[in-house]
Amino acid sequence: MSIRLRLAVGFAAASGLLFAVAGWLFAATLSAAQFRAIDSQLTAQLALAASYLPGPAPGTAANPVPGENLVQVIDAAGQVRGASHEAGATPLLSAGDLARARQAQVWVTRTIDEENARVTGAPLAGHPGWIAVTAVSLETYDATQSQVTRGLVIGGVLFVAITGVGAYWLARRALFPVERLRRQAAVISDRDDDDAVLEVPRTKDEIAALAGTMNDLLSRLRRALERERAFVADASHELRSPLAILRGELELAAKPGRSAAELAIAVHSSAEEADRLIRITDSLLLLARGDAGRLGLRRSETDLRDLFGRSVSAAGAGLAAAGVSCRIDVPAGTRGSVDPDRIRQAVDNLLGNALRFAPAGSVIVIAARDDGPDLRIEVRDDGPGFPEEFLPHAFERFRRPDAGRSRDGGGAGLGLAIVQAICAAHGGRATARNAPGGGAVVSLWLPGAAS
Repeated sequence: MSIRLRLAVGFAAASGLLFAVAGWLFAATLSAAQFRAIDSQLTAQLALAASYLPGPAPGTAANPVPGENLVQVIDAAGQVRGASHEAGATPLLSAGDLARARQAQVWVTRTIDEENARVTGAPLAGHPGWIAVTAVSLETYDATQSQVTRGLVIGGVLFVAITGVGAYWLARRALFPVERLRRQAAVISDRDDDDAVLEVPRTKDEIAALAGTMNDLLSRLRRALERERAFVADASHELRSPLAILRGELELAAKPGRSAAELAIAVHSSAEEADRLIRITDSLLLLARGDAGRLGLRRSETDLRDLFGRSVSAAGAGLAAAGVSCRIDVPAGTRGSVDPDRIRQAVDNLLGNALRFAPAGSVIVIAARDDGPDLRIEVRDDGPGFPEEFLPHAFERFRRPDAGRSRDGGGAGLGLAIVQAICAAHGGRATARNAPGGGAVVSLWLPGAAS
């Protein structure tokens, strides 16, 4: 069932219920008003009941009062002692009602001669134990109520039908812009148009806000798609080079006449390219898990000075070959609630980047400080720093400064992206900047990680 139809049915049902309640209240109020008028008429007639008692001549009324009401005068024994012409000699009230009427006025609705009638009885003044009874037919009352009920039913049906049709028309008019947006979105999804957007109505209402939000969503999706395309292209490019080299080495090794030394060199080169492929694929897998929020962390209370010391020890050969030293600037006892393996992986990446650019004789500094409940880690070097145009894109995948694009001077451009992914998994972020005196500084902010 469409939204328009559901709205129309719901509005019609609510209107019908409201009309039924209002109609019931109207009919009940009209009935009460009619009964008040009838009861007033009967009460006035009771005052004239004595005129129907027999006069000096037996069997005749002293002062008969004409009218449409039935009047009876009933003595203490329950006998009719006087009555109007059509009242008859049978009491209009039952024995129980007569007993109550001797104490106070009573009201009864009953059937007399196959017609509904309103009957009242009260003690007759001046005659202890006697009762004056008067009744009037409810034919007019029943006819009025029947006409009112019939009119309310017919009017209610028309009212519900009109409100239902009106609600459907209003819903259709209100939802027409939504349907137009749906058709436009369907057209956009069927074609490869990077510039297509939804038309935003000039009404400045919720529909216009929805169209604007959907256009923002389309823009974000296009940017995400562009990043994915670039990622796939860069990954293909990075994987193609080692695969091509590996294939060339294997083809050369397969040629006849190769010496054992040449075969050993080919195998060693192939192993290096295989290691490079493994590193790239491991990095891509880590980034994919980070994107999916599945970069599982195993947090523990970790001594950061000891953790960074292991990173420096692992890089000892590279530091010695480059003539660079590394200093750990971490206060003794500084601990963090982090995943030690992931944090060391991030520090190893930053240390490797710094080692490629730090000049001989310089010092690479690995620092950590408590910032309230947060933890900040920095890796600084005295190299040339980041190119200014590279800083806004430093943590993008496969982004490398020009100086780091050679195979010997740089990696695949995934190191800083991995650092950012590890920080994001800890709920933090990474930033890159150039120190005022020269050199690159990469900072890791880990909220709530300080112990």
